[in-house]
Amino acid sequence: MRTFLLFAVLFLSITSIKGQQLYFEAGKTISSFDYEDSQGESLDNLQSSNHTYLSLGYRKTIFTERLFLNLNGTYNGYGAIGSDVDFDNYFEWDLSYLGASVGFDYEIYKPGNFTFYLKASAAAEFLIQGTQTLNNQVYNLPGEEDFDTAIYFFRGGIGIQYKVSETLTVFNQYMYGTSGTFKDIQGDLKINTHNFGLGLLINISKDLTTKETIQNAEIEAIKKELEANSQKMKALEGTAERLKGLEESAREREREIAAKKEEIRLLKEAISNALIPYKGEDLTIEKQEDRVTIIMESDMLFHSGSWNISVEGEKAVNNLGEVLATNPNLTISVEGHTDNVPFKKSGNIRNNWDLSAKRATAIIDALRNNENINPKNLIAVGKGEYSPIADNETIDGRTKNRRIEIILTPQLKGLMKIIKE
Repeated sequence: MRTFLLFAVLFLSITSIKGQQLYFEAGKTISSFDYEDSQGESLDNLQSSNHTYLSLGYRKTIFTERLFLNLNGTYNGYGAIGSDVDFDNYFEWDLSYLGASVGFDYEIYKPGNFTFYLKASAAAEFLIQGTQTLNNQVYNLPGEEDFDTAIYFFRGGIGIQYKVSETLTVFNQYMYGTSGTFKDIQGDLKINTHNFGLGLLINISKDLTTKETIQNAEIEAIKKELEANSQKMKALEGTAERLKGLEESAREREREIAAKKEEIRLLKEAISNALIPYKGEDLTIEKQEDRVTIIMESDMLFHSGSWNISVEGEKAVNNLGEVLATNPNLTISVEGHTDNVPFKKSGNIRNNWDLSAKRATAIIDALRNNENINPKNLIAVGKGEYSPIADNETIDGRTKNRRIEIILTPQLKGLMKIIKE
């Protein structure tokens, strides 16, 4: 029987070389004996002991990619220590078994390079050496009738693998096992074990070469497909670059618009502070999307029918000029407006349109007194009675229509184009 077992282990090792995976495992076995005699009395004072185990095996997928068949040869050490107080006896067993095992493991979870699996196996094992110590006497057990037959183990447990490379995997596992009853021993003797092992799993099968061949063929097919689609890829890359450029341009426009809006807000705030003494119904400051408009009723700037600025009006224009001088990138458009009452005074004024233009020019001249205002940024416009903002049928409406509008627009290249887009 031992010759057959050794032959089986040798055959298993040769088969493993041609199999899918070869593995080697070593670890510690914590074993304990459970014994009851034919009368049902047990030997309670038996303590577990630690031993070494080794395993060389073959592993191959079956049915599914996650289920594996395991065939392996094993070397296991078992033992126990005990005493009988009634008879003042001391017992110790130290046994070594060689065996063959068949089992299955199933991969339950694979996060990254790690794999968790469940494992179960059955084994037949034969004693190759062992001793039993009774008090001061040591007995050699091979050849003894009680230990000369095979024992059968059933084991189950859990393990974890880590894939180091395509050919090498390390693993760690725990297995709990229990044996069948020893055949020729009077009573009931079983061995219970806890195995803690660490091992290496090497992929040396021909399947690996086949898999590599398949993978190489797939890679070649992919390369050909990529070559066939190279023009499409170039077109997509060009489109991606254009989109990237458009996105960056859009972000730049958003930043430019935001900066200009902030500039307009600060400009309105500065103008409001400069014209605080003149605020009231005669003065209005409006902030639009792209400009600031100052509306000053003509009565606070000019005497009736005149285009000469009053003293108070000139102070207001000078204060405004101080603010505008600190903003050199402004286009300053001054618009003169009148009500619809015909101009009747004599002199150089022909009509309301002429009066509105002269008043706008007068404001421009007053702003030019500030040397820090660039004359190229100044525009004078006379609109006469044709852009009313109120009803000319009432005194209050006509008062509102007689006005000067100073329109301040930041000079920004393409600002209106950006806003529209």
